[in-house]
Amino acid sequence: MLSTATLGGSLVKRLAENPPQTNAPNGLAILLFLGDLILFLPVFFIIAYTLDYVYPTLAAVEDPLPAYEALPLNDDGTPKADNERVHTAQPGKPITSSIRATNRLIRSVGHGWLANFRGLGYYILTSIIVGITTGLFALPPFIPLRVALLPALILCAPLITTWTHLVITGPSNKSFFARIPPLKKTYLATWFPTLLLWAAMLTATIVPTLLARAIGLRATNPGEIRTDPPRRADAGKALGVLGVSIALQALLLIPAITAITRVMASLLPADEDAIVPFDRSFGGRVEPEVVTGKGFATFGAALKSIPRASWARIYLLRVKVFAVAVAAYLAMGAIVVAQFLLVASLGGSK
Repeated sequence: MLSTATLGGSLVKRLAENPPQTNAPNGLAILLFLGDLILFLPVFFIIAYTLDYVYPTLAAVEDPLPAYEALPLNDDGTPKADNERVHTAQPGKPITSSIRATNRLIRSVGHGWLANFRGLGYYILTSIIVGITTGLFALPPFIPLRVALLPALILCAPLITTWTHLVITGPSNKSFFARIPPLKKTYLATWFPTLLLWAAMLTATIVPTLLARAIGLRATNPGEIRTDPPRRADAGKALGVLGVSIALQALLLIPAITAITRVMASLLPADEDAIVPFDRSFGGRVEPEVVTGKGFATFGAALKSIPRASWARIYLLRVKVFAVAVAAYLAMGAIVVAQFLLVASLGGSK
């Protein structure tokens, strides 16, 4: 799916490159700008961080509650006869199938609406460390940044795993760095899923770019004015490239993200529990470490343990997140336009 952060960033970038020109009073314009900053910044972080990362992480980890057969008992507590009807308990609706339910869950285990920003500081810190590490690996001129990203992601896997644990569990007295799982076990569990995730990211980025070049679709740089009128064929080509991009993300990127998230969740210490239903055995595919097992899920086990209904829930959540993001950005844009018209009218009345 298209990144909601990218969508909002493009709108902000356009406003920055082409600020509205007006003769309005500077004081009122500055006051409105500061008010928008205070109002919109939390909304932007909720969209770009909470909805784009926290909710999908919980959705990837959540397992459906299985149905079970309740033992039929008489009023005195003795088992009923075998020929009497047995009532089957049905599994409840997954929490992450609803954005509202997920929000209520997060707020119930945190500190109100601020719980939506759980792990934000450590996410930013981890992103900075990954960026610096990528830059160090890309110092040799023959190593592109895209290639350098792979060893950086593998090296920083313990930090990313710890952030995942922080998001899927309740509050803890342990510090972030004290919660880092054993390094050897983490690298053994995550190196291959990280490789596949990197390959999916690379494919979802390069293939649409190469396709656009192959069919002669020319991208317009920001601020560039095209002298030739847009053609209907160009619109069709752009839609085709967009469709390929979305398909690659749906078929490769989202499954890779989901699988590696579940692999990292399998490294959760035994004394910590996820805030959503989570089957640590992955349907019997993962044995505890004390029972001659690895103690973590493989990429294949993570994928096989996701039923079709869960896949539908995971994809539907991302569609809902994208729709919420579009609605929020349109609302913020409408507020900015209304403020601009107000300030322009006041400036013109002088």
